[in-house]
Amino acid sequence: MVSPVTPLQASAGPPGLTYVRLAALPHGRRILLRLSGADVRRFLQGILSADVEAAKPGHALPAAILTVKGKLVTEAIVLACADGALHLALPAEAADEAIALLDRHIIMDDVALARDEGVEFAMVWPEPIAAAGVECLATQYPGPGWLVFGAPAAVAAALASATEVSPATWDARRIEAAAPGWGREITPGTFPPEVGFVAAVSYAKGCFMGQEPLARIHARGQVNRVLVRVHAGTCPEGPVELAAPDRPQAGHAATWAPDPDGGASGLAIVHRSAATPGTVLSAAGIGPVEVRSGPLGDDPGIKGRQ
Repeated sequence: MVSPVTPLQASAGPPGLTYVRLAALPHGRRILLRLSGADVRRFLQGILSADVEAAKPGHALPAAILTVKGKLVTEAIVLACADGALHLALPAEAADEAIALLDRHIIMDDVALARDEGVEFAMVWPEPIAAAGVECLATQYPGPGWLVFGAPAAVAAALASATEVSPATWDARRIEAAAPGWGREITPGTFPPEVGFVAAVSYAKGCFMGQEPLARIHARGQVNRVLVRVHAGTCPEGPVELAAPDRPQAGHAATWAPDPDGGASGLAIVHRSAATPGTVLSAAGIGPVEVRSGPLGDDPGIKGRQ
C-alpha cells in the first residue's frame, strides 16, 4: 500500500556550484517513491529494465518501466542512497500509473511503497555537495552531474551559495551529453532504443517486465527511429516536425538550445535513414535542419552494428 511520509530536514551547503531545479524544467517535476522491506532489491530487479543489483550507494541510474510489449510506461531514476536504501524518482505526470503498476505486482513480496511529494530535486555540477538533510548521488541521467534531493527548504539551504541556471542552459548540457529527456524525447509507447535510452536497459541481467521484445530487437534487428543531434540556423520556440525530400515525416525535435556562435543545437528523433551527419532536413518556420551525429543511445545489438 502507498502511504504518506514526512519530508527530510536540512542544513547549509558549499559555494561554487551550478544547479537547476528539476521542477523548473518542462516535464521535470518528480515524485519520490520510497521503498522498504526485505525484498526491495529483488522486486525492482524483476520490474525495472536497469540492473538494480549493480546499483552502488551514492549513485543514481536510469531505468524504465515497460509494458509486456517492451514499450515505455515511464522512466524512473533509481536512487541508491548512502544508507543502502533504494528509492525511485518518478516523473510527476506518470507517477500515478507507475505506482499503481508497481503496487499490483507486490504479491508475496516484503515491499512497501510510500509516496513523498514533499521533496525537491536538483541537478548540480561540476562537483558534488555534502550537506546535512540532503542526498547527493552521482548520475548520468537526467544529465551528467549529481542529483540532489530533500525537503525544499533543505535543498534551498544546501544550494544557497550556488548559481541557478536557466532551463535552456540545462538543455544545452543535455544536448552535449546526448541525454534524452522525459516528455521531450522519452515518451510513453516508445521503445527505449528509439529514443536514445538504451543506458536504462540491461540485456544481461535476466528477466524483467518487457524484456522479451527488447531482447528480440537486440538479437535480430533494429528500430527504425533513433536519437541524433541536430543544428538549425535559428532557435525554435518549441518542438518542430522534420521532413526529408523522400520522407515527409522524417522525425521531430523537441529539445533546443541557442548556440553561442549563432543558431541552435538540438536533440531529435529521426528515421534511421536520416541519421547520418550532414543530412539536411527541413522544418516549417525555421528552414534547414542539419543532422550532426549518427544514432545516439542506440542499441548496437549482438552483431555490434554501428
